[in-house]
Amino acid sequence: MDEAGFTVRLCQQGSWQLLVKADTDQAELLQRGGGIAIYQDGVTDPVFTGQVDTFQRYWTNQQHTGPGSLYIGGKCDNKIAYGYLAFPGVTEAGTDRMNPLPVAEQWKGQDSRPAGGPAGQALWVEADLAFGNRALPDRRIEGVDVGRNSKIGGDVSGTLRYDNLGSLFEKWCQDKNVGYRFLWSPARKKIELAVFEPRDLSRHVRFSKELGNLREVVWTLTAPRITRAIVACQGQGAERYLYQRIDTEGEQQWSLVAEQFVDRRDIPLRTNAQGEPELVLRKNSDGSEELGTGPDGSEWTPALAAAKKAVADAQKQAADADAALQSAKTDAEKLKAAQLKAAAMAAVTAAAVGLMNATGDAKKVMLAHFVKAVQDAATAALKEGEKAGNFQIYPIDTPQIRFGVDYFVGDKITVMVDGQEYSDIVREVTITVEDGGRTQSVTPKIGQQGMGDPLNLYKTVFEMREKLRKLESRT
Repeated sequence: MDEAGFTVRLCQQGSWQLLVKADTDQAELLQRGGGIAIYQDGVTDPVFTGQVDTFQRYWTNQQHTGPGSLYIGGKCDNKIAYGYLAFPGVTEAGTDRMNPLPVAEQWKGQDSRPAGGPAGQALWVEADLAFGNRALPDRRIEGVDVGRNSKIGGDVSGTLRYDNLGSLFEKWCQDKNVGYRFLWSPARKKIELAVFEPRDLSRHVRFSKELGNLREVVWTLTAPRITRAIVACQGQGAERYLYQRIDTEGEQQWSLVAEQFVDRRDIPLRTNAQGEPELVLRKNSDGSEELGTGPDGSEWTPALAAAKKAVADAQKQAADADAALQSAKTDAEKLKAAQLKAAAMAAVTAAAVGLMNATGDAKKVMLAHFVKAVQDAATAALKEGEKAGNFQIYPIDTPQIRFGVDYFVGDKITVMVDGQEYSDIVREVTITVEDGGRTQSVTPKIGQQGMGDPLNLYKTVFEMREKLRKLESRT
């Protein structure tokens, strides 16, 4: 082995890569579709397992001469979840006897399926339905054991319609105090699903310059690019509704003003005579106002849907009564038909009044929805250009604190820098190994830094700067 590296990620696909010489027993073993299991000294279970899914032959006349070398890599066994979808069509939905319908019979089931409960339970249910004991025969993975129902973590909810399970599990585990991983068991020769609650080790696993287990720390404060977002809706001139949101704290701290205009003509609001927002509505051919549908495609309120149905039913009854009156032959039939028509017309009038009231209430809901849309647009603009306090931290392994022994991804740890403490969970760890199997570097990523970005901890970094200012003023 010339070089190796792997990355463990919390509730995501980790990755690994080896560079080995071609035409060796090791290379032949990996090419035959094997996988890897990586162990930490003194720990029984592997810290990482995964299958081979990438081969690259490598040869140059300056390096790797002779048979050349192979880059061999893949994802960790969490990859399993990313290969499956949540089928919406099931039998006996919402019960312990729920089972997925075959693809050819999905039309018999629901178009979408509700899911919810503790995050650990919801995750286990979908794994069991997709490739576990309740899976369809052609989807079941015999070498995977999904274990038992784990009713842990915060509650999740939503509707499923062919969602990718890996992406779904990421969302369900976010901020729900629950994690999962698929790991090959050397004892059982199976890949096992483990659903767990992250540990709070913030008092015991600590990194700082003084402890000698921080390789690098970089923190940077950046002024906001936008401090005032001005959102403009439909209309022209004085009627055009404008809304402004201000980052007052940012303006005070950085002594600047930076305005951003946000054109949102898709939002049907204008300014009324009192300076307040009001709806801009089209008129139908009969003179009624066209409210359209709500964000989910249905009527704005259940009452409006019921009122529209009542009007349609009353109009049909009136039409039927009129037809009966026209076809009546005897005086008795005409009298009865006339009475039915009078009752039907009264029902039409009552339904129209009900529709008018329901429309008025729906317009209030509609107005509140679009006012919030304006506010959200302003918030999004400020967020895009917000002040930033980027905090990049790179811990290292020491004999006192070792990854895989003293902490793992999902655990909450503490970092101390310039008198400030920051505690968050370890989301990712990258390990490189040199020839001979000795660990070369261990790099955890903490909090959102593990998502590919530096930690945006403006308050923490701002307080660090203020403390440094006070120290400098005393010297």
